[in-house]
Amino acid sequence: MPIEIRRMSPSALRHDRMRRKGSEDGAIAIMTPFVLIVMLAMLGMALDLSQSYNRKTELQSVADAIALAAATDLDGTTAGIDRAITAAGQAAVGFNVSYDKLSVSWSSAALTFGTDANGASGSWVDGETAKLNASKIFFARVDTSALDPAHGHVDNYFMPILSSALATTTVSASAVAGRDSLNVLPLAICANSNTNASSLASGELVEYGFRRGVSYNLMNLNPGGTSPENFLVNPIAPPGTVGTTMMNRMDVVAPFVCTGRMAIPSLGGGDITVERGFPLSSLYVHLNSRFGTYATPCQSSTAPADPSVKSFDLNNVPWMKYKPDGQAANSLATPLLTVAEQPATATQTAYGPLWTYAKAAKYASFVTNGGVEPAGGYSTFSTTDWNTLYNPGMPAALSYPGTTPYQANGGSATYKPSRNTRVLNIPLLHCPVAAGASSTATVVGIAKFFMTVPASASALYAEFAGMNTETALGGNARIYR
Repeated sequence: MPIEIRRMSPSALRHDRMRRKGSEDGAIAIMTPFVLIVMLAMLGMALDLSQSYNRKTELQSVADAIALAAATDLDGTTAGIDRAITAAGQAAVGFNVSYDKLSVSWSSAALTFGTDANGASGSWVDGETAKLNASKIFFARVDTSALDPAHGHVDNYFMPILSSALATTTVSASAVAGRDSLNVLPLAICANSNTNASSLASGELVEYGFRRGVSYNLMNLNPGGTSPENFLVNPIAPPGTVGTTMMNRMDVVAPFVCTGRMAIPSLGGGDITVERGFPLSSLYVHLNSRFGTYATPCQSSTAPADPSVKSFDLNNVPWMKYKPDGQAANSLATPLLTVAEQPATATQTAYGPLWTYAKAAKYASFVTNGGVEPAGGYSTFSTTDWNTLYNPGMPAALSYPGTTPYQANGGSATYKPSRNTRVLNIPLLHCPVAAGASSTATVVGIAKFFMTVPASASALYAEFAGMNTETALGGNARIYR
């Protein structure tokens, strides 16, 4: 049967198109209000959420700044905790939130302290509780949820359309800050005595068995035996934790030797991990960056040389009448100490170089200052006292400069950027240390030793220059989380 094809006139075609377009326009007109409502709702939610986000950002800035200010003052003392609390309050002054309309009202309840940056919520304690364990407290935490609720209260304008429960949003922020390092070398030696201070008959101050102005071979000491005792400190294992062996990881240890810094905030948080036999033969080249000689990974930008790299010259000692026998006080065999500790058999040349960096100090000054060394140092002896300080040998002082030779020959305060980089801050251990290649040990103090000459594969000669504190040696504080 043939198919009939109907043809529409042009006018009919136009009418049909207009009818269909009108139908589509009607559908769009019906849908448009709903689409607009959805779009407005989404826009409103975005505006409300942006308010909450901005408030959260404002509070995070507040928390970061206050935590950092508090952590900077933590030094392992109760006084440091008090300073941290004060610093936190001062840092809060001037902060505003809610687009600069609401001043931050500080409360010390928002500040807590801990021993570990990653501590659980229950491990953070208030200031008074922290003081009971002050020697281990080096981290501060700020939580803005402990402040006035108004700080985190955000009124929503569009979200309540969906639910009245969304009328407000509460936000808060927290921050943890603490020290990231300690300017101490990962080399430890035994304290020659576990007594922090004592006096010789002459009135000279002796600190943990060491005498200021006397040089020692730090690789050849042991107050309790005849074999040298020295230790590699794990530079990345915080006190109170068991670190892995570092003896086969000189690539890890070397940078810390270059800079004289360890990646731990304190040495007082518990026993430290040590390994017997500091590997000087592998690391002495890195110690010598202080004298301007560099071996990878040491570099001048991170381990600057001392402004005075002149070594002590035994053949040219203008301030000593008698040429010393060697670069350090002569050793004794039993126990492995020096004539500086047992001078009965000393001769005029047995004490080694004297007073290159530091002068002998008076015990009476230590007592007067309560064991806290003033900025100008303890009172010292003069060179005319050598006959009483170093008897029976009595090495004589000859043409001693007005200040110690290091200070007089390039180590003056003029060279502040890298002055004293030849001073090694070394942990002194309570000995004896338990037997074994790897063990734990207690640090009794941090001693300052001035390198008189570059180290060799077997010897590290340095002059005792007194004790240092973690307050002075703490690295920069930083935000942890």
